[in-house]
Amino acid sequence: MFLLLDFNLVSTLAYNTMNNEKIQKALLRLTGAFEILAFIAVVMPRSWMEISHEWLGLGQMPDGPVLMFLIRQASYTYGVHGISLWVLARDVKRFRPLIILNGFAYLLAAPVFWAIDYSAGMPVWWTIGDCIGCGVLGAALLWCSLSGLRSHIHSPRDA
Repeated sequence: MFLLLDFNLVSTLAYNTMNNEKIQKALLRLTGAFEILAFIAVVMPRSWMEISHEWLGLGQMPDGPVLMFLIRQASYTYGVHGISLWVLARDVKRFRPLIILNGFAYLLAAPVFWAIDYSAGMPVWWTIGDCIGCGVLGAALLWCSLSGLRSHIHSPRDA
């Protein structure tokens, strides 16, 4: 009877861990793919940015070298971060501490982005998308990482 229960426990823990890993990999790859798209803005002509700015309902895009510097450098940074998420997705066990760091960073980004978006006068749909997207992603990464960590700690095979 004990062996049967022990086998069921190990089987359940292994199944949950595999599901959490698959979810993490999918989330990291999907988010990474979107962030990698930011590389486009690094080389995008300013005229395209101006059209996009107006199309999004943000009015006429301001002029100046600081704005272009910030747009292009932030886009490059997002793109590189997207690549790093793909690297993390390759081995979620090995990179668990970095995934947890990213989870906390995304979770913290939700209220920080709300404050930035609100004070900058961004549209409500933009602010809500930023906050919910970051908050949900951060919570999901942390849930999968920490529940996978608990399963690993409590696994009888490691005893």
